Amino acid sequence: MWAVLIVAIFVSRDRITVDMIIHYTPSNLFLAAIVLLLLFALKSLSIVFFSGILYTVSGLLFSMPVAVLVNALGLCIMISEGYFMGRVFGSDLVGSIAEKYPKVQAILHIQEKRPFLFTLLLRMMKVVNFDVGSMYMGASHAGFLPYASASFLTVVPELILYAVLGSSISSLSPKAAIIAAIIYGCITVGSTLTIVWLVRHPEKWDTAES
Repeated sequence: MWAVLIVAIFVSRDRITVDMIIHYTPSNLFLAAIVLLLLFALKSLSIVFFSGILYTVSGLLFSMPVAVLVNALGLCIMISEGYFMGRVFGSDLVGSIAEKYPKVQAILHIQEKRPFLFTLLLRMMKVVNFDVGSMYMGASHAGFLPYASASFLTVVPELILYAVLGSSISSLSPKAAIIAAIIYGCITVGSTLTIVWLVRHPEKWDTAES
């Protein structure tokens, strides 16, 4: 069943839009949230599907606090699902990804001692696809908590931004979208500066991890 669904998503990926998802989403908000979370789970298995569409749909369907909560839960599902898939099935994935993506090789020396920092770099540098990165971290048996917390922190600005964009579309408020984009940019810059600081001061992170 999963294989059929994944193939269907891949074949129809050009036709999967925000409007299409909303059209097939239940009017009951609780059921809509469940359907959306199932789509987040399916997204991790398909790899090719863009998670920003789901984040935006959440902003269209729910109030802002609920949309952010649903998106955060969906992100947790994606983070966990990819990781444990890699842990169970991805024994050969580590070497193949390291060979295919030179940027991964450049930061591999950080992974063993600082999995949190390694995950931050993996996500922020956009070295590999998000789901492939999750599978890689699981396959390499990285600690789940450092990996999950770093993944969550790097994507939170994005999920909030798309939720605000979805909400502003429904309310026709371009001002809210502009403000969200500015906030997203500030958070991204702040995250990048934090990563640079961690790279330059590894002894601080060693103390924090111990």
